[in-house]
Amino acid sequence: MDAFIYIVSASYVSEGKFRSLANALVAAAPCRAVAVRLEASGDGFWHALDQLAKDGATQIELRPIGLPFSQSLEKWIPKAAGSWLETYEGAPPDVFFADPLQSDGALIKHAAYARVWRKKITPLPKGEIGKGWDEPPAFKHHLLVCTGPRCHLKDAPNLLAALKAELGYARLTSDCLVTATGCLFPCNNGPVLVHYPLGNWYRITDLTDLRTFVAQALRAGTIPQNLLIHQTGKIHETA
Repeated sequence: MDAFIYIVSASYVSEGKFRSLANALVAAAPCRAVAVRLEASGDGFWHALDQLAKDGATQIELRPIGLPFSQSLEKWIPKAAGSWLETYEGAPPDVFFADPLQSDGALIKHAAYARVWRKKITPLPKGEIGKGWDEPPAFKHHLLVCTGPRCHLKDAPNLLAALKAELGYARLTSDCLVTATGCLFPCNNGPVLVHYPLGNWYRITDLTDLRTFVAQALRAGTIPQNLLIHQTGKIHETA
């Protein structure tokens, strides 16, 4: 095998924690390797496939990391990789999908009694109450940006960062509460951005779409119809 792509699904893991795991996986790999995550931040595994193929890899193995690994993602990832193969120009590398880690009985046994550091937990009044988790900040627009696996594959994390930058340029940052979410359901129309309180759902594919959304939906108060895919409370079918 020329290369591994370790695929991590971890929505609520910080970038630092993910990077620590990614570095350890790559360092332990028996061949060239990269690690990507399916949510939140970073490039999707299509980009990793592009780069490895460009560098001459002829056999690439996708290795899902997680205990347990999502059953839906286990079914979807090979299909998404197949789509990459279908559109590849020239002779593509051979791409394989490894069984998730839960299929390795020895690893499960090791996880069951692995020696890890522990700390004693002491009583803490209202320990479940997080600091500052009482009231939302003042805002006029609530923007939900999907960074789930399927939108992530279509560069949603980069659009999320670009959205925050565009809001800054337009001096709308204080007016907008931006929330990165998991799957919002209409994955085939992604990347998906939902604008409340109006309840309008948009497909934002690139920076041009994003600037159109900011200029029309947020600054002018109009609806960019070319981006609209759904309106909450209304029966709607995409073309």
